[in-house]
Amino acid sequence: MLVRAMLAQNVGTGCAFGGLGISVLAMQERYHASLGTATMGLSLTVLSMTALGPMMAGLISRYGLRSVMTSGVAMSLLGYLALAFAPTMALALAACALLIGPGSALFAALPPAVLASGWYPHDRGKVMGIAYLPLLVTFLPLLGVDIIQRHGLTAFYLSIVAIHLLLLPLMLGVADPPEELLDEQETVASPTGSAKVVILGSMLFWVIVVGDGILNGTAIAGSAHMLPVIKEYGVSLETGAMLLSSSGVASIIGSLVAGYACDRVGSATTLALSAMGFALAWTLIAITGWLPVLTVASFLIGFCGASVFPPISALVVRIFGIDALPKVLGLLGVMTLPFTFIMSAAAGWLHDLWGNYEPAFATLIATCLLAAAAFFGISRHLARMGAAEPDVCGGYLSPADPG
Repeated sequence: MLVRAMLAQNVGTGCAFGGLGISVLAMQERYHASLGTATMGLSLTVLSMTALGPMMAGLISRYGLRSVMTSGVAMSLLGYLALAFAPTMALALAACALLIGPGSALFAALPPAVLASGWYPHDRGKVMGIAYLPLLVTFLPLLGVDIIQRHGLTAFYLSIVAIHLLLLPLMLGVADPPEELLDEQETVASPTGSAKVVILGSMLFWVIVVGDGILNGTAIAGSAHMLPVIKEYGVSLETGAMLLSSSGVASIIGSLVAGYACDRVGSATTLALSAMGFALAWTLIAITGWLPVLTVASFLIGFCGASVFPPISALVVRIFGIDALPKVLGLLGVMTLPFTFIMSAAAGWLHDLWGNYEPAFATLIATCLLAAAAFFGISRHLARMGAAEPDVCGGYLSPADPG
């Protein structure tokens, strides 16, 4: 079941972020659209994917993992099939918003975590790390750019359809965790309505919303705009694909290092350092198109992008407690939608308006610095409250861990 969880997560998020990210220029050319409109595909996918998040627990409880994940693969498959033959940009964007995003949410967002952690309750932190290793996003840019250049955009999307078809039988073999394993796990109570009000009334929650939204929006902007930026610097698309693959490798490293950083410096400080890393990456990209510098910047974007979710979860546990984790993460997903949806598209619109990326670079750098200031502020606040942030990023994954 762990292998199925890992493959599901990789196909869903890898095809969305890797596939839609590298096809921005090809979509722009096919539909004669502006860059801002072309990048909307990924933004709408993330929007619908996140919007469905709060309903996932109820769907899994009612229909079971097999039905939910299989339906998600089928829906996403139909989305990429529609994308391959969409005659207009409007229909292409509709496929992203109505099929690919919701489908990916059903089989690649929360379900892999439920599947992996449910079958291996005593090694939850370890199996979650394996299930969410971003492997496909490392290789897809290289393969995808080659397919697009040799055979066209339709062939590329059909290859993604083929990947989904290969995954479908594996999802039909998904089994919910046995009752005896579920009985061994402690039940984490969901906060009541009054607890929800307390969360929304917390100033720290809204600071986290701003910081988390900026970091996730910046990561999405990096996926959508890396190839267009590289093209403007005169770098070949093949080289650009290699840079995106290096970003994928960096994300694997970042997801591993994030836990260590939480142990050493605390979750809020880890998030602040990730924001500083994003700001440095975009500064390097803005300064020069020299390939070694672009390589470092691409690595930083991948590394920092993967260093957000574990510290955010640990910070939520640190501030609101383990019982509130599901509710707070659900609220964060909804409240950060404006950032995850707008930032990538806004970078494209700024480029269309000014004719270059300089305003977009300045905006991304400024917002990342704002996020860094927000998380450094939270870290200092927690220190003043009398605790040195004893965060363990992997610890929140195991209810049996009293730490």
